Amino acid sequence: MNRLGNIPHHHYMWYLIAIWAVITLPSLGLAPLFDYDETIYAQTAADMMHKGEWIVPTANGLQFFEKPPFTYYMMNMCFSVFGENSFAARLPSALFTLFTAILLFRFGREMHSSQFGIAAALIFLSMLEVGILGHAAILDAVLNFFIAGCLLNYFRWLKSDERKHALWCAAMMGLAVSIKGPVGAVVPVLVIMADRLIVGDLWRTVKNIPWLPALALFFITATPWYFMIWLEHGIGFLYEFIVVQNIGRALHPMQGHGGGWHYYIVVFMVSVLPWLAWMPYLIKAWQRHTPEMFPHMIRLALLWSIIVLILFSFAQTKLPHYISCLYPAIALGITAAWWHRAAGLSQLCIIQRATVCILLPVALVLIAFPVIYPYLTSWVHHPRAIAVLSQAIQPSFLITFAGIVLTATLIWLWRNKEPSLALHRFIILGLLLQSSLIIPLGSFAGKIAQAPQSHIAEVIQSLPKDMPIYSYNLNFPSMSFQSGRSYQVVLNQQGMQTLQAETQAYGVILRSESLTQLPWLKDKAATVDQGGFLFYVVTP
Repeated sequence: MNRLGNIPHHHYMWYLIAIWAVITLPSLGLAPLFDYDETIYAQTAADMMHKGEWIVPTANGLQFFEKPPFTYYMMNMCFSVFGENSFAARLPSALFTLFTAILLFRFGREMHSSQFGIAAALIFLSMLEVGILGHAAILDAVLNFFIAGCLLNYFRWLKSDERKHALWCAAMMGLAVSIKGPVGAVVPVLVIMADRLIVGDLWRTVKNIPWLPALALFFITATPWYFMIWLEHGIGFLYEFIVVQNIGRALHPMQGHGGGWHYYIVVFMVSVLPWLAWMPYLIKAWQRHTPEMFPHMIRLALLWSIIVLILFSFAQTKLPHYISCLYPAIALGITAAWWHRAAGLSQLCIIQRATVCILLPVALVLIAFPVIYPYLTSWVHHPRAIAVLSQAIQPSFLITFAGIVLTATLIWLWRNKEPSLALHRFIILGLLLQSSLIIPLGSFAGKIAQAPQSHIAEVIQSLPKDMPIYSYNLNFPSMSFQSGRSYQVVLNQQGMQTLQAETQAYGVILRSESLTQLPWLKDKAATVDQGGFLFYVVTP
């Protein structure tokens, strides 16, 4: 990052914030919130705010014990300023993505230099999945900040032996638990144990921990909400949260989110783009055993990443963002390897050209996307996918423009061989790749995936407030969040009886394939019939 050496040291933070603001804020609210995860969290936050209920999370009027409420509090603060919309719901994730980058910058500046810190922060921000999570109204960007803070303070403690860093490590671990549960402690504890076992120093490290104040800080930061909700709901909460939502997710695929042993290998390879080809370089740098700080930093980064991959590969419920706490580690490891000078010009040329070969097909698909999109319905076979793709919504040619810009950037990367600017080129490529996928393609995907729900929510909003709304055999929280109205989910035979017994006008949401289970609706005209969803206003 030689050119960044000309920036005054006190300007680095503003430089980082400006880059984050340009690549994140304008696109944060372009796409509607996606069902199920984004909208269930946004709906829970809105429900808690409307009811003034700050202990027991509720969604669509029902208790929702799946996650602790602190991210909902942050969403509510954003809702109170910007309104209940996708921008406000995603803003906590965007801000904590920035905070994690600042954490890496400050750590790098303390350990080596401002140039080292800004490089680690920008590498982190330029990873594909980091950009996507920074645009997602879910809990992981917040969780990742505290896990990163815990492990970076562990490294500081090892290097300085200052007690305050051990205490910060414990406090950050507790806060991670308060955000998403036991995983906030499991990941850092496993990484720290593995790091100490490899160097044969586990017992001495354990003896040096200031246990009493560290445990006190951990419990003070981790347990207040769990204690309050246990007092209110007792064993019912503990069973739902611990047994169902944590142990159950580890032992059984939930909500259809399963995958084979290779699932997270594929996710990792995609999510770290454009930095995938740097991974052999990172491993090579670790193998250069010297007494310097960098090999230890690289070892920590690799252990951090490998343990996260292994841990979540054993878990039976799998989603791409579950491994996202490893991206700060990859950014830190690549930066340390670069400063460690583990590769020469020939290796850097191989890295650049491998990256071009990986990303060029992506760019070409973007260029051709508006042309090939009409043919997608003939390539898919699932009725729901066909229904979504058959809507009269066409992709913008901004997708083609994004593909052209990405192609030009890849050509520039192929031709430019100046080794001192390699990190600059990859950071620019990563930010452009994010923008190319998130802005035109992501907003189109959101529009076409959420158009039926948005249309139904708009109709529900226009109905009388006292008219009951039912949802037959499906739960799409976006309809509740966008309409500001709760609906009652009814299932199968019990649902049929509930609807048939209704004596006043009501609305009912269902999928097209469920219409055969409600035969009295067949002769009625649907108020909304779009993308595989139906909405009926029924007058008995």
